[in-house]
Amino acid sequence: MKEYAEQPTAEVILLDRFDSDRIPDDYLVRYFTHILCHRGSGQFQMADQTYYISAHDMVIWLPSADINQVLFSPDFRASFLLLSFDLLSKNNPDTGWGIRGYLFSQEHPVVPLSEADISICQTNFRLLQEKYHDTGHRFWQEALNCQVQLFVMDMWNIFAHQMEQHHRTNERGSLFERFLQLVQEHCMEHREVEFYGEKLFVTPKYLTEICKKNSGKTAMEWIQNYTTQRIIMLLRNKNLTLTEIADTLHFSSISFFSRYVRKMLGMSPTEYRARLK
Repeated sequence: MKEYAEQPTAEVILLDRFDSDRIPDDYLVRYFTHILCHRGSGQFQMADQTYYISAHDMVIWLPSADINQVLFSPDFRASFLLLSFDLLSKNNPDTGWGIRGYLFSQEHPVVPLSEADISICQTNFRLLQEKYHDTGHRFWQEALNCQVQLFVMDMWNIFAHQMEQHHRTNERGSLFERFLQLVQEHCMEHREVEFYGEKLFVTPKYLTEICKKNSGKTAMEWIQNYTTQRIIMLLRNKNLTLTEIADTLHFSSISFFSRYVRKMLGMSPTEYRARLK
């Protein structure tokens, strides 16, 4: 694989070795890490759960994921693609699909791919690297942005089947599992326990009791948890104004949105964004 002299602020980094000096120290914070395994095996821990990697697996580590205990076998071979959060977030083709994909990768960081999907991913990896380094192109930034969007849509297309399977499994699952599925789908518009109780044909009180029994959290705590995840993700996208975020989350006004964020994060949306800098 052709080597390039990467800058510390590189937005696209493609490697064939994980122990390369070209991996930024803060890569787990600032980048989406994609690992396409060609052969060998590996494992890592995320949020105290161990995941295993084998040939033809795609691994995605989201920015700020709790990743540790990374181990690879001596014969491990893979392509490592790091894309900066800023580059991906400003080229998200669809907010709804973006959140679905983000949550799916959060719950399923390792996904097996078919030979056809592997070929698509390898082509996208190569094209992203080429577009990123083709700075002499008159429309370099525009061409790079288009390539990132194509990559994102290809990944969504590849994962769509697994995402739908996961959705159907949860639909057939327990009341608690169906509640979590509904919250993931609707918390951007509905943040009241009554809405989910009506969907599941149970009273809010009973739904809260079921959630407490299964997880130790109330139904409202789960709704707030999923809503907060989306708020954080949207606030980190510097290309969205606070008004646009409030509209996306169906708040009636920017003031209501600000009060909700302060309640959930302990600071205003503006203060949270200032801390990101």
